[in-house]
Amino acid sequence: MAAVAERGALTRAPADSALAMPAAPMKRSAPSPWVLIGVVMVGNFLGPLYSSVANVVLPNLVASFGSDVETMEWVVTGYMLGYSIAMPVAGWLADTFGRRRMYLIGLALFTAASVLTAVAWDSSSLIAFRILQAIGGGIVSPTAMALITDVVPPQQRGRALGVWGLGMMLAPTFGPVVSGWIVDNFDQWRLIFLLGIPFGVVGLVLAFLQLPHDDARTTRAPFDVWGFGLLTVALAAFLIPLTQGERVGWDDPAILGSFALAAVSFAGFIRRELSTPHPMMDLTLFRERTFSIAVGLRSVLGMGYYFAIFLLPLFTQDVLGWTPTLSGLVLLPGGLAMALLMPLAGSLSDVIGARWLVVAGVTVAAAGTFLFAGIDIDWDVNRITIDALIRTAALGLMFTPLTAVALASVPRTRAGSASGILNTVWQVGGSLGIAIGQTYLTTRTAAHLSDDAGTVVLARPAITHAMQTLGTQFTPAVAQAMLASQTTLMATVQAYGDTFLLAAVVMACGIPAALLLPGMRARSRG
Repeated sequence: MAAVAERGALTRAPADSALAMPAAPMKRSAPSPWVLIGVVMVGNFLGPLYSSVANVVLPNLVASFGSDVETMEWVVTGYMLGYSIAMPVAGWLADTFGRRRMYLIGLALFTAASVLTAVAWDSSSLIAFRILQAIGGGIVSPTAMALITDVVPPQQRGRALGVWGLGMMLAPTFGPVVSGWIVDNFDQWRLIFLLGIPFGVVGLVLAFLQLPHDDARTTRAPFDVWGFGLLTVALAAFLIPLTQGERVGWDDPAILGSFALAAVSFAGFIRRELSTPHPMMDLTLFRERTFSIAVGLRSVLGMGYYFAIFLLPLFTQDVLGWTPTLSGLVLLPGGLAMALLMPLAGSLSDVIGARWLVVAGVTVAAAGTFLFAGIDIDWDVNRITIDALIRTAALGLMFTPLTAVALASVPRTRAGSASGILNTVWQVGGSLGIAIGQTYLTTRTAAHLSDDAGTVVLARPAITHAMQTLGTQFTPAVAQAMLASQTTLMATVQAYGDTFLLAAVVMACGIPAALLLPGMRARSRG
């Protein structure tokens, strides 16, 4: 078996391995790792896919229900919140009630909620069903990661996680494309949610037939109600103002009070988890330096990844006037390049370790993001696509090695909790990246408008000439309005460049941390 593993063949770890969990035998023998990875990729693709589809259809939802934009933003915010809250508790559920059982429950909940979302009758029901859908998806991803950790031996786990991670990384890229195409061609938002139902059903059938029974290995630890409550309050109080602060003002008492509540609740959560004998989230995992570094870098990776998925479609649609379909398509080549690199990076991490792969990934991603600092209205499809490909493909070098090196330092009996932490920081990091990007974009736009407005003085020769040229065809009032429109456009484009520059700096800050990762693959703990 060892010889086969060294040759790179993906095989299941022997039952009597030192890494096996000390429990009764499974009721059903584990399937081939490749079969299991293919099965769980179905569910792992759906959850992240539906995290990005609603952004494109918000105007359609507003028109369909006669609601306002502020209310309909909860279709996105609610999903983000439900996903973030479900992920940490999913680790405890998987360790306590079994990986197979929780995977089936999570995917079934997601599929049922997709049906309800497609038939929602008003804005309140739509938001509620989206939250329910997110909870199901949030259970699936960490549980799928723990399932792979159970079946795949440590020396081959990087390649396996690279293939599995394709769903999580590619899905947000496909979301805007799918939803944009449906909106452009059918103008029917309900079809977007109906399309996910047959995939959910197929995923359930495959999982029921193929996933190994592991009920005998459950621990039946008592549920940490206080820990779950404190973490839920902390995440809600942190994520909600992130999405609302730009609209109501960051200095609003409610926003500041919410952030204060998040800080107090999170401090209480940490104290609770470190003192209770049965924590919902095992924070002692952070005593392992490699795990802590990998978790921190995963949050940076999440920020960088979702940042571009949020910012680029905004620029191409609002500034360049592209269709939603075309705006989504420019992200696809980068996603496909990342799909090719992730399994390769996983295989390499099994041999050379995570350090230099992650360093290379974060460096190139920062450089690729920096290219967008010079974005302008004369950028065409090819230039935006190529630059997006560079930065997105580089992220593929980071994802798998970070996941593999983090899990390599964690005992298999605690893989569920570790998976929950890794997936939670990914989601929260992505939410934070979107909020920072949106806020900084608005702030810089206002700053550039203020600066540019000071230059728009009719006495200046260039402005006078422009006004005279426009005045030959339009009235002075119309000419001034057109000039003001161009000034706003210029300020907006400059603000996008500033925001991409900030993202590049944030990504570059991860390079020193990446250098602290082990040079060779850490040996997995039993």
